[in-house]
Amino acid sequence: MADTDTPLAPRRNLAVGHFYNAPFRESCARHLPRIREVFFAWPGVLSCRPAPEFTPEVRRRLLDDLAWSRANGVELDTLFNANCYGDDAISPVLADFVRRNIDEMGECGLMPDTVTTTSPFIATVLRRHYPGVRIRWSVNIRVHGSVGFESVLELFDSFYISRERHRDLGHVAAISAWARANGKTVGMQVNSGCLRQCPFQTFHDNLHGHGDGRRPRDVETAREYGFSFFRCKTHFDRGNYEDFLRATWLRPEDMPEYEPHVDIVKLATRRHKDPVGVLAAYATYKSPASLADIMDPSYPFPRRFAGEAFTESEGLWREVRGCKDADDCRHCGKCAALMEKVFR
Repeated sequence: MADTDTPLAPRRNLAVGHFYNAPFRESCARHLPRIREVFFAWPGVLSCRPAPEFTPEVRRRLLDDLAWSRANGVELDTLFNANCYGDDAISPVLADFVRRNIDEMGECGLMPDTVTTTSPFIATVLRRHYPGVRIRWSVNIRVHGSVGFESVLELFDSFYISRERHRDLGHVAAISAWARANGKTVGMQVNSGCLRQCPFQTFHDNLHGHGDGRRPRDVETAREYGFSFFRCKTHFDRGNYEDFLRATWLRPEDMPEYEPHVDIVKLATRRHKDPVGVLAAYATYKSPASLADIMDPSYPFPRRFAGEAFTESEGLWREVRGCKDADDCRHCGKCAALMEKVFR
């Protein structure tokens, strides 16, 4: 939390990924003043998370949850953020697919306020056919600064900051100022449990863009070759727990420093084992007993990264969080020193 005794004025800035493994409406109702958006994949649209089987019951639940969200002033953000569309990447097939699904949402009274995409072609299709829908560039395009956006200003209205730049408060403030000067809005995904510069991210995005990516055939082949789908799990299994501290997540207590510069605080909850806990933590600015529990993916460490210990070691945590060498770690010892205090 910020260095002040003044109670926090709640901001309505949370974007919650629609989830099926807990009561969505009841969970969101507890924190409605904080929730600005719900993001979701429409049935039949692949995104950067494995999709559930859209049975009639699951489809009905999604539509009811989205209708409830809209009725309660929560905006809708639908995802076309797969990382690969194969031979259809620039085609009337993909354009028609996007239009058909957007039109179906409209027919259901659920025309999205925003569409998040990784595809500049899809952005172009949306601009032509749905000028009233805002276009957001996904965090998965991994543009690290304003230079990457300047040539495509006409193709988007908002964007997510690259995860690797999340903790750099100076950068967040600067990119926010640039965005607002250009009529854009900024978001950040705050609970990524991925390794910093995770070399498997694009691989995972491609897997999910072509389906679940962990079909029985895939699992069998991975077992044959001793291949792990998740490099973070393999890495942590070897005892490299310190790299959890070097990642890109931000604590709920850190958010008041960043919120003045970002309009959307995205929570990865769509496939999280405890989406209710993630939402509660960031809605109340209070970490759970173990910070790892609210990250996605969430690795079962042998001990907990004690939320209260970060506050007790605030000065050291600030040094780690603000490290200028985070992308080229020099192993200076600060993370190791913080580990001794927070890994309990």
